[in-house]
Amino acid sequence: MKSYLSALFMGLVMFMVPLVIQAQENGMLQAAIWIDPDGCEHWVIDLGVEGMMSPHLDREGNPVCNRNPDICMEFPGDMLFDVNKAVLTQNATMALSKYFTEEILRGQTSFLVVGHTDADGSLYDNFDLAWARAQAVAVVARQTGAIVRTDALGELQPIASNDTEDGKRRNRRVEIFCE
Repeated sequence: MKSYLSALFMGLVMFMVPLVIQAQENGMLQAAIWIDPDGCEHWVIDLGVEGMMSPHLDREGNPVCNRNPDICMEFPGDMLFDVNKAVLTQNATMALSKYFTEEILRGQTSFLVVGHTDADGSLYDNFDLAWARAQAVAVVARQTGAIVRTDALGELQPIASNDTEDGKRRNRRVEIFCE
């Protein structure tokens, strides 16, 4: 997976080099680091008419993310959803509703819900699945009165190896951050 992302990144860089040189000559180049709501960094270059963005990666090829340390809860995906599905089970809906209701009673009303997957399937399918799962959790949260933002990282931030079934199970999760 890392070699695929590296090749994709190199392709973007090769494509960008002539544009960057031209933009520098015209004095239009603006570079920055974009930080997503979930804390992950991306390199951004504004070329005047169009711009480009790519993930900021560390030396091992992992995304650089400075997450809010206030993670309120992490639900294993297997507890909430059937494999490759984004529809909450009935027990999951009840557990999430109880969780958000208790948090609101404690005074915590604003949350960021982030969906994650394992690395099985395509990058795009995993992102779509993670997004749909985060949306499903957000629907339940909003029904309790919570203010919720959602994000999805798909397979891009594993917490375990995707080479084992246990690792894949751990990577399929929904994180809830207190904001």
